[in-house]
Amino acid sequence: MIAYKIHLIRTGSTSERLAGSYVGQMDCPLCDKGRDELFALAGRHTYPRADIVFTSPLARCVETAGILYPGVQARVIPGLADLNLGEFEGKTPEQLSANAAFFAWLENSLENPPPGGERLTDFTQRITAALGEIFAVMMDNRIRNAAAVSHAGVIMTLLSAAGLPKAPPHEWLIPNGRGYTLLMTPQMWMRDGRCEIFGAIP
Repeated sequence: MIAYKIHLIRTGSTSERLAGSYVGQMDCPLCDKGRDELFALAGRHTYPRADIVFTSPLARCVETAGILYPGVQARVIPGLADLNLGEFEGKTPEQLSANAAFFAWLENSLENPPPGGERLTDFTQRITAALGEIFAVMMDNRIRNAAAVSHAGVIMTLLSAAGLPKAPPHEWLIPNGRGYTLLMTPQMWMRDGRCEIFGAIP
């Protein structure tokens, strides 16, 4: 049975995120601190081999992929983009403190998406389909090792939705530049839509 490894890695940090703003599909670049942290991680650790790097279309992910896997072919997967936060994008909790929709979202984000934003069910379906797209490319091209650079919310939701062992999203939170390796087989994915969470990286 052929097994495939996908190394899911969280993007580096941005100035907007460090300032406490909600950053979903805002196309923010890495900040200097974010770049420095990634270069430090790459200098201290050996990241697992990847013959191709898949990445969210957002600039911070594309840049992270170039830092951690220089010279490796990169392929953008639109479905790996972060949750669309609609009217909450770029705002801090303080700026939203008088917004009733904001408190409704905090109380029950499953039932109350941000105005103009994305429902969590739609988000989960989108990113799960993106993982399936990545796996299909790997199988079609006999690629056994790949990295995928995306966002904390994407990785946490994917691991909770498709990963084994099962755990809620908050248990899969990882720092910037780190992530988890997925071990995928065609049989498990096609039968159950599941994959094995193989270990943390780097």
